[in-house]
Amino acid sequence: MKNQLYIIGLLSLSMIGCANNPFSSYSTQSSSRLAKIYTGNLDGAMEAESTNDILYNMEYGTVQRLKQNYEVSNIYFARSQNSIDVWAASWQSTTFGELSSTMMSMLINDNVNDYQPRGYEKTFLTTLHALNHLDLNNMDDARVEIKRMYQIEQAIQNYNQVMYNQAQTELKKETSDAAGNYVYKEILKSYDFSDINSPQVLALKNSYQNAFSHYLAGFVFEALNEPSLARPGYVKAGQLQPTNPLIQQSIDNLDKNVRPKKNTTDLLIVQEIGHAPQIKSKEINIPISFGNQNQNQNQNQNAPSCTAMINIFYPTMIKDSLNQAMYGFNLDNKPLNPSQMVDVDLMTARSLSDGMPHIIARNIASAVRNIATAKSTCSSGGNLGALLSLGAGIGSIFIDKADERNWNLLPSKVNINRINLPYGNHSFDITINGVRYTKQINLNQP
Repeated sequence: MKNQLYIIGLLSLSMIGCANNPFSSYSTQSSSRLAKIYTGNLDGAMEAESTNDILYNMEYGTVQRLKQNYEVSNIYFARSQNSIDVWAASWQSTTFGELSSTMMSMLINDNVNDYQPRGYEKTFLTTLHALNHLDLNNMDDARVEIKRMYQIEQAIQNYNQVMYNQAQTELKKETSDAAGNYVYKEILKSYDFSDINSPQVLALKNSYQNAFSHYLAGFVFEALNEPSLARPGYVKAGQLQPTNPLIQQSIDNLDKNVRPKKNTTDLLIVQEIGHAPQIKSKEINIPISFGNQNQNQNQNQNAPSCTAMINIFYPTMIKDSLNQAMYGFNLDNKPLNPSQMVDVDLMTARSLSDGMPHIIARNIASAVRNIATAKSTCSSGGNLGALLSLGAGIGSIFIDKADERNWNLLPSKVNINRINLPYGNHSFDITINGVRYTKQINLNQP
């Protein structure tokens, strides 16, 4: 079943078997997957499937990338990319592209819709895809992914403008009556905005562009001897992270036409740490009473009194607390410290912050629905009415939930080094949790 809903008093139990299952918990699935990855069981983390599920293909492609199976990783990344390309084409030069269905998400929850990757996930897909090509020494294919990233970013900008306006319209509509306005005020009192509205989060220019992706763009174009295309990449990276000296040095070298000396390589070292925050749906249950205590003098004073539960649900971030440190390393027995380029934790938070108007409107819509249902069952009278009212509230706890889906296997942090080295063999070693890892590399091109 795909994006279909049959309401006949109760939700059809067939939804439990659907890919877009409003009852499922994606955070539980991701926790199991991460536990296996932590123990080195990459083969057991995910099973290979042939599916068009965009999130599955991104996650499985990342697992294969961790195993250094870059060709296989690219197959799954390309499957996800095909879906995103269709979406991006509709938003490339217009603000009237394809909107995913939101009607059923307003009725049930966002899990009934096909997953729409967040903006930063769309751009990171092209970035990791490009890195795979670089690891396979396919510079031209890496260039294609960099160009794709620019196109997708323009589409995201157009899409976000429309979604922001739509969310504001939704929120205004849902708060236009007394019940909706009451729920809105309760939501503002109950939500914990601290993680998504911190100064660091709000300092980001947006939720989809990052300094590393644009620095990589500059590096790839420079390696292909296209300085006119390389400079905009470095400049955009500098705008996104203006205090990074490595970015400014790369711009200066390009402007001064400083190229690697003969028989030397400009080596870019990319360090990816941890995983992106998990998203967990959190519920706050607010009791509301109505019945004879709310009756006015012209109404039946013997009307039943009932209590219902308003279930407010919102996404909370569970950050990777085990893998946050920046690791120094040795190159030819000389210590080097990387430069931080991206904090995916902040980008995830900014994405949630930008989507908060829709999340709040979604909560109000479901709460008003639950209140109406509870009032209807309460009017049945007596203990049965009260029981049905409470039961309706409890039932909605299992239906109403925030969308927990996200690309968990993205790194939490991305750090880089850039160093000029002579051709030949070099030794790279890094110590993580007391274990030393060594790799020999051979450089033979600029």
